[in-house]
Order: sequence, then C-alpha cells, then structure tokens
Amino acid sequence: MFGFIKGIIAYKNGNTIIIDNSGIGFEVLVSSLCFKNIGEVGEEVTLWIHTHVREDEISLIGFIDLQEREVFRKLISVNGVGPKMALTILGGISAQDLTVAIATGQSTFLKGIKGVGAKIRERIMLELKEKMQTTDFAMSETAITNNNLFETAVSVLVDWGVQKSVAQQIIQNNLTADDNLETLLAKAFKDMGK
Repeated sequence: MFGFIKGIIAYKNGNTIIIDNSGIGFEVLVSSLCFKNIGEVGEEVTLWIHTHVREDEISLIGFIDLQEREVFRKLISVNGVGPKMALTILGGISAQDLTVAIATGQSTFLKGIKGVGAKIRERIMLELKEKMQTTDFAMSETAITNNNLFETAVSVLVDWGVQKSVAQQIIQNNLTADDNLETLLAKAFKDMGK
C-alpha cells in the first residue's frame, strides 16, 4: 500500500492524473474538486493515496490532504457507496463541508450531486453521523477557537451559497458564548428554515 505519492504531474484528463515519480508514472484517480486544485502539468504535487483493490483491478485514489482521504474512507464504508460514488460526492462538496452537513443533519446539500439518490443520502446521514463528528476537523471546541468561530461559520454558509452579508447576520443573531461550530450551524440552518 502507498501512503502518499510525490512527483511531477505528467498528465491530466477528466478525473485522472499521472504522477511521474523517479521515472515511474502512477495513474491516480481524483475527485473533480481535487482535479481543479491540483496544479498543472509539470508542477510538483503530493497526493495522499487510498489503494482500492478488486478482483480485476488495483486503483490508486488521490487526495490533497489526509482529512479528505479519511472522509473518503468513511464514505466507502457506507453500504452502497463505492469509490466512484464517493469521488463524485467529494467532487460536489468539500470534505469539510460534507462533514459539517452530516454532523448537523443537513442532507439537502447532497441533493444536487448526480447519482446520489434519496436512499443513499439517508444511509450516508444515518451511518456517518457519529463517525463524522469524530473526524479531525469536525466541530469540536478545541479545533475551532472562539476567535475564529464566527468567521468559520460564515465561511461555511458562504460555501453553501448564502451571500456573505446574509451569512454574517444569521451567525451574529445565533452566536452565544457556549456555541461550538456544530451547535452554531445547527441554529443557523434552523433560522434559515433548512
């Protein structure tokens, strides 16, 4: 198994990149979000790798950071979610936003992702709610200090399509001294009627 691969991007197409590492080209599948942010041909890159083994194929699946890889691994642990669907999901929503959506019970953010039906959405929400709360960057008071809680919550809402000024007002109206990101966002979503 590979932990990560570091090398030069030799080729990019669709959701596939080839990384040249000491003259060996590693073909790596990535999500569409990762593909957009990975860099261009000729640039150096480091990808964290998940090795997926089937009877007839061994695939390397790459991620920009360890947290994204861990969220991917949690997704494929859900019955009915394979690597391709997990990459599709991570191509439609960032790993951090997905974690927040699952931890706060906001399945509506998975609706716009092609190939993810209602049954799969429900299964993901049910099976991963507890697992996602323990992810490294999930909503814990130690991970997000009070100084940047407001900014982080606003950023999450903006990532989900809320105008920044509206997001700031919603968060300001709901922020209390006892909040962590999970409770603050849950109140904000309730306030927005989602």
